[in-house]
Amino acid sequence: MFRYFLISLILLSSAATFAQSTAGLKSIAPFSMKLTNGQQYTSAQLAKGPVVLIYFSPDCEHCQDFTQDLVKNYNVVANKQVVMVTFQNMDMLRPFVSKYKLATFPNFKVGTEGSSMLVQRYYQIRYFPYIVIYDKNGKMVKTFEGEQPHEEIFRTLKAI
Repeated sequence: MFRYFLISLILLSSAATFAQSTAGLKSIAPFSMKLTNGQQYTSAQLAKGPVVLIYFSPDCEHCQDFTQDLVKNYNVVANKQVVMVTFQNMDMLRPFVSKYKLATFPNFKVGTEGSSMLVQRYYQIRYFPYIVIYDKNGKMVKTFEGEQPHEEIFRTLKAI
C-alpha cells in the first residue's frame, strides 16, 4: 500500500513540475529560423497581435493531418501570425511547404531552427505537433501537444 502511495506521489510531483515549467512561460520563445526562401526570421520580427506557434516535423503524420486541416480551415488563422518551426533540414521542409502550399499564405512563416533546438527546449516539447497560442497582447492562451482534436484547437483560435 505504501509503495503505491509513494509511486503516486512521485508521478504527481513530476506532473506538477512539468505543468509549472511550461505555465511560467509568458512570452514567445526567442526563436530564429531559416525560411525556405533562405531568409532568417526571428521572434523580434513578429508584429503585435495574436500568434500561433506550431512546432512540427514534416514527416510526422499528426503534423501533416493538422496542417492539412489548418489549411482547409484557414479562416481561423487568417488574422493571426502563424509561425511553423521545425528542427528538420530544408530537404525535408521544402516538400512539406510545397505540398500544403504554405507559401501562398502571407501570414505564415515556415522555417527550420536547425540543430539549435532552442524552441524545443524552451517549451520542453516531447510530442508533435506542439501548438502554442498567444493573444493580441502576447500572453500565452493555451498549448496543445501531440495529437489533439482539431476542433478544440480551432475553437481556441476563434476565441482570440
